Parts: sequence; C-alpha cells; structure tokens
Amino acid sequence: MKKNILITWTSKWIGNYLMQNLKDFNNVIWISRTKSQENVLKEFNIDLTKHELFNNIVKYLEQENIKLDIIIINAWVWYFWKYENWSTQKYEQIINLNLLSPIIMIKILAPYLNNKAKIIFIWSIISKKFMKYWAVYQASKFGLRWFAGALKNEMKGKSIHIINPRIVETTFHDESEIEIDFANDKITSLDIILDTVNNIINWLENRFEIDL
Repeated sequence: MKKNILITWTSKWIGNYLMQNLKDFNNVIWISRTKSQENVLKEFNIDLTKHELFNNIVKYLEQENIKLDIIIINAWVWYFWKYENWSTQKYEQIINLNLLSPIIMIKILAPYLNNKAKIIFIWSIISKKFMKYWAVYQASKFGLRWFAGALKNEMKGKSIHIINPRIVETTFHDESEIEIDFANDKITSLDIILDTVNNIINWLENRFEIDL
C-alpha cells in the first residue's frame, strides 16, 4: 500500500534524490520554491520561510481527505565563514529556515498525521560537534536536534527520527568560502541516506538518531 509522504526542499540534492526514488512507490507531496514537471501526487511551490503559506498545504489535505504517513524535513540554508563577517540578515535567514520553519510546519500539520506517522529529519553530524566558521549554522542544527528529541517524548504514537550524514556527495559545498575536507572517510553517499529512510519507512530501523 502506498504511503503519503511529504518532503521539503525537493528541487535538488538530498531531497530531490529521495523524491526521485520514493515517488514511484508512494504518494509524494513535493514542497520547493522551484517548479518542476515531476509526476508526484502534489507540488507546492512555496518559500518555507513564509510560514503563512503552510495553510495552503492544510487546505489541500482537508479537501482531499489525506492523512500523512511520513514527513521528511530536508531544508536548510548555510553560510560557512567567520562569525563576525556575516550580516544579521544572513543569520536571521539561517535560523528562520533551518529551525523555525520545521517547528511551525510540524505544529500546523500535526492534526493531519496518521496515528503511527513518522517524522524524519535529514540533519547533519555537525549538530553534535563544535567547529569554527559554522557557528550560526551549527546553532540551527543543534536547536532542531533538541527539538526533535523533545518531540519524540511528547508526540505519543508517532515515530521521530534524525539522520545525521557527514559530508554528502552533492554540490552543496561548492559555494563555501572555507576549505572543506572531502576525504573518503568523511563522505556519506546518497544511497546510504535513501536506504536509511526506506528502513525507517518499512519499520526496519527504529533508532531515534542515526549517524551516517
């Protein structure tokens, strides 16, 4: 039986890879600012920092009488540079998209989750380390990690998971202004992330936090 899966930021990188590999066997709802021609159940082209637009998703779920089985939170913005060199506006953008947006989205969509729904955060191993040049980005990752942990204890019957990749084999870091170490032992493949998501969906993986 197909599951109803909502994925955020599916225009590229991890989200797009997950969408491409899940859409043929599930009902995928796509959320991204970039319009596509993908054959998915529904596409919403919205800016995730415009939280009032989440009501468009609610209206659709109500009209179609859809309950969500899976929410995959996969959206972030990053700036890797010395803390004092970036503007306040850049830091507001990071916190708004990376931390505040998922908190508000899950709050709004909670009534439309199935009883045994799963919420999966595609996050980062960086939420567990202290590294220079990543201060505010790390703060957003760290904050959502603890939000997810609290959510696990509060949303009874729901299954909450965090997947923490290392550096992922995408163009994510191409615009970074600092040097990134791409040693093979620091790379997480897209296939491993997909396999982990599928294992969670199919009840083969039950851990709250999975470091890849």
